[in-house]
Amino acid sequence: MTRASLVAPFTRLTAFLIDYDPREARAVGPLPDQVHVERVDVALRLAPLTAITAFMVVQVIIVLFWHRSYVPYLVGLQVGSVALALCTLESCWRWRSRAPNLPIGPRFRALMTWVSLLAGLFLASIPIVLFADSDMNGRLVIASTCAGLIATGMCLATVPRASFAYVGPIVFGSFLALAMTGEAVNVYVALLLAFYALFIFTAMFHLRRLVTKRVLTQIELGRQQELTNLLLNDFEAHASDWLWETDADLKLQHISPRLAEVVELPESVLHGLTFDRLVGGIGASASALEEGGDLARLFETMRAHKEFHGLQIRLSVVGEQRWWSLSGKPIQDCDGVFTGYRGVGSDITVQKRSQERLSHLATHDPLTDLPNRALFQQRLDALLAREPAASFAVMCLDLDEFKNANDAFGHAVGDALLKEVARRLQSFVKPGTFVARLAGDEFMVLHETADRAAVRCLAERIVSAVGRPCRIGDIHLGVGVSIGIALAPADGATDLVRRADLALYRTKREGRNGFRFYEAEMDERQEKQRALASDLRGALDRGEFQLHYQPQVDARTGLVCGFEALLRWNHPLRGNVPPSDFIPIAEETGVIMPLSRWALREACRVATLWPETIGIAVNLSPIQLRHSDVPALVEEALVGSGLAPERLELEITESVLLDAGSNVNASIARLRALNVRLALDDFGTGYSSLAYLSRIAFDKLKIDRSFITDLPGEGASLPIVQAIVSLAKALGMTVIAEGVENEAQHACLVDLGCDECQGYLFGPAMPAEAANALVRPVGERPNSLRMAG
Repeated sequence: MTRASLVAPFTRLTAFLIDYDPREARAVGPLPDQVHVERVDVALRLAPLTAITAFMVVQVIIVLFWHRSYVPYLVGLQVGSVALALCTLESCWRWRSRAPNLPIGPRFRALMTWVSLLAGLFLASIPIVLFADSDMNGRLVIASTCAGLIATGMCLATVPRASFAYVGPIVFGSFLALAMTGEAVNVYVALLLAFYALFIFTAMFHLRRLVTKRVLTQIELGRQQELTNLLLNDFEAHASDWLWETDADLKLQHISPRLAEVVELPESVLHGLTFDRLVGGIGASASALEEGGDLARLFETMRAHKEFHGLQIRLSVVGEQRWWSLSGKPIQDCDGVFTGYRGVGSDITVQKRSQERLSHLATHDPLTDLPNRALFQQRLDALLAREPAASFAVMCLDLDEFKNANDAFGHAVGDALLKEVARRLQSFVKPGTFVARLAGDEFMVLHETADRAAVRCLAERIVSAVGRPCRIGDIHLGVGVSIGIALAPADGATDLVRRADLALYRTKREGRNGFRFYEAEMDERQEKQRALASDLRGALDRGEFQLHYQPQVDARTGLVCGFEALLRWNHPLRGNVPPSDFIPIAEETGVIMPLSRWALREACRVATLWPETIGIAVNLSPIQLRHSDVPALVEEALVGSGLAPERLELEITESVLLDAGSNVNASIARLRALNVRLALDDFGTGYSSLAYLSRIAFDKLKIDRSFITDLPGEGASLPIVQAIVSLAKALGMTVIAEGVENEAQHACLVDLGCDECQGYLFGPAMPAEAANALVRPVGERPNSLRMAG
């Protein structure tokens, strides 16, 4: 084992105990004088307090031990303490009165050490003379005195020799006094004293090192500051774009070649040219020359012979708008008389244009260059703050079918379409009309007018302009626009955007590609929806939902072949809430996810109570199909209930398939792999497409009730239903018609070849108990609803 490996643990332990890093670089060579001065200064700052403390300690000792045998020693002790105190105070006074940062020589530090040693020896005599012959109380006082005197040596910690010269004798005298008693217990006291002394000496070392390190750091910082100032001065002197100087009449002198290059004039022409003609004659803007303009402030400052920094002016140089930044300082002779200006100038056109561009981007949409949401809000706030109250309209615009175009042709085409729409909207901008793009395909219009008819006319023109077909490359596109309008002050001074948004939603619900004005009942409807949304959360946990089951029958025999599970909400206060009211809210709030999961599991559980020939149809929410792992939920419900997969039928609306992404298609493929049946719900009400009918193997096609209502009349519904049945048969799908209300409709559907029917003619949606009773064996209850009727 090497010597280094033996020493290393001890070194690390020592470094830990005294907060010392052995890897820390040590100073090479003698320490600067400033370090020695700072060390002595720190020590002598506390020396007066130390001297007074020692003097007062001596007075206490003299009073406590004053009797005949110690009188000579105590008198000498008193004389010595007075002399030392006066000497110390006088020396500290002279130190503080000296000029700062004067170097000190070795002689001064040696004198300080000798004085400290004399004080230490003097105070060390107290335990040596008095401790051995004292009683227990006296020894306690002396021990306390020595401990305190040792501690006062901390004031000299920054001067190591002086501190050891002062504390060392006191420690040694304390050891000697303990040894003179000859008592064994004092060995332990001596051991404690050794520990205490070791701590004091170590703390002195640490404080001295900290002060030294601080001073060296200050010295280094001072050097760096000098270097920084030097570099800054050099930069100011040489790195400016150009220098300029004038005489007392503000005529240019000592022309900088860079200045001649910037203004594109020879130096001979510039020499003697007055400064106002320089910046004003080469094309300053009229606004800059006006009172309060950039140049007006510059000339006023120069006439007052004041200093200026970074004053920015705009001017035209050879027909191009430029920005300059000028700084100048008045020059005075030895008598204080103004003799001219010296300064620097720089061309900041590039920076200014960048700033203007950034400012523009902060308030404008980067794609369409229309004002953005921030600038729109500023305009709206300004209109609302007007006195008297301003009359204006807030129009909320949303493009129709933009998402389909964007998804079908890509974002590049979508961006080009937005630019074209923005260009058309820009044509309506004039004083009093403001157009902004908020996000996506949402736009806003502010139109200042008190005429409702004028607002209506503007809305009609916008709908017409946006609705015109446009060509993006080789693609012909057509989009519409839905508009909601709120009027100020008629519709209030607050929440105008929200109210215009409500009117926009009304437009969307009522067919799109048009406009609606805000009406008070829209707020009532929204409040009702908000209350329903609040009640909807937690309704499932409170057991307020239940499933009802509507029979599906064989069209020819009338026998029940299955049920459709329909969700019902029995609200404790509102009673039965129609699904058309709460299903859209559940989809918006996300409640539809746990609700659909519960409905699927409950429907499968109930279906296990029926004969194996009876199936169960469950509707899949579009939100659920897009944003959850439907196959896993279906598999979980089947496994949990024990229902055969072929008895479960999942109804999917065709709207889901129009913008189906890869995740939807993958989910449908996994559902097919589970052997569950798939039904296409509400066929014919949306954008029916043969593409997904050929791509996805549906088992059943469900004709919407809107086509059944007119049967068996001669209207358009009959050929449509006939075509749907023929299409389904050709694709090998079962056809079911919903909404069958009477025998005439039923008979017509049978003639057309419809396989199954569903509607009030065969039975309404009923609770599980009624459905269970309906499908009991024939001996208990007929399985034919028509027979049961």
